[in-house]
Amino acid sequence: MKQMSCDVVQDLLPLYLDGCCHPGSRALVEEHLKECPDCERVRQEMAGEIPVPEEPQPEGEAEHAKEEPGQAPEQKRARTFRKGMKKIRRRWIASLVVVIILVPFVLLGINQVREYGLCYTNLHEFYLANAFLGKMKAGDYEGAAEYINREDVRERYLFSWFTEDEMENFDQDVTDTFVAAAQGYTEMGGLSDYRFHWGGYASATVGALDEEERVACYRFDFQVTVGGKDYRAILEVSDDGVEDCWIYDNPMGGPQQLNDINEWEYTLWDEYVARYYDEERKAQYTCFVEQQAYENGSAPKA
Repeated sequence: MKQMSCDVVQDLLPLYLDGCCHPGSRALVEEHLKECPDCERVRQEMAGEIPVPEEPQPEGEAEHAKEEPGQAPEQKRARTFRKGMKKIRRRWIASLVVVIILVPFVLLGINQVREYGLCYTNLHEFYLANAFLGKMKAGDYEGAAEYINREDVRERYLFSWFTEDEMENFDQDVTDTFVAAAQGYTEMGGLSDYRFHWGGYASATVGALDEEERVACYRFDFQVTVGGKDYRAILEVSDDGVEDCWIYDNPMGGPQQLNDINEWEYTLWDEYVARYYDEERKAQYTCFVEQQAYENGSAPKA
């Protein structure tokens, strides 16, 4: 009768140790353990309180040793239980790793079909947006300026009203103008944090004047913290770099320091106009702008 009771108790020990035992069964197991040193030893071995001695065995005899008549039944049960738990643990960890790896790929694929959010086609643009903001956070404004797609800006300027000779130092002018505008962040206390909010959809195409050669421009919304206050940041990024960056806390823009960096390209344009335009070129440009306004239907009505 005792052996039968031991068999039942030792079968219940895994559930008992996991806390999954019925209260009535738990009470019976605990009462039995107080009176049976063999079952108590098995419990301690399962719980890892005492090691289970394993003697080295010659190759080829390990499997047969499990069935040796001199080995205590409780030791075989404990060893089998531990091996089973190790297998379950390994399979559970492997399954978890597979899920962790697959979930991002599945989400990227879903967004690719929806054409919204982070997907395979805008990961590089998302990287550029984060790298740009990372440089801004570090206060490395010159480094941030390197992520600006200045070639697109250069093409617009050349196509418009400035010659290649006049734009000989354009790259340095872009960096100097952007860095000067970005000093406003330092005056406000610096950009201390940024977090991706939403976005990732193609908002426009940019680049060459030939429509077939233009590339997609993706819009990403971030929440940035400048001087301890949160603002909304909208970055439009193409495969060639950051096209636009607008940071504001209301539709009117926010503090002047933010407006300065939002409008750094307009500041550069004004500097070039002041540097190279005479009255005749200014008049030509004014006529051009007015003509464009009438053609686009945006000119004020008389």
